[in-house]
Amino acid sequence: MKRLFVVAMVVLLAGCGEGESQAAKDLEKVKQENKSLENKIQNVKSENSQLEENIETKEEELEELQQKESSDAESDEETGEGSSEE
Repeated sequence: MKRLFVVAMVVLLAGCGEGESQAAKDLEKVKQENKSLENKIQNVKSENSQLEENIETKEEELEELQQKESSDAESDEETGEGSSEE
């Protein structure tokens, strides 16, 4: 009876040791997935920052074009008015 108990304890402890090993493997896998996701998040943030800079640049270019177009239109109006008066 004592021998059966010892064998049962050895089997139980061996099973628990394997469970801990599996838990450690699972934890390592989760850590790797977490690191991978953090890297992806950082990449998206970097891309987002670059896109925001590009948008700001394009908005500034658009503003400059609109100002130039506006001043060209004013210049055309002045030229048109001056020639019709003569």
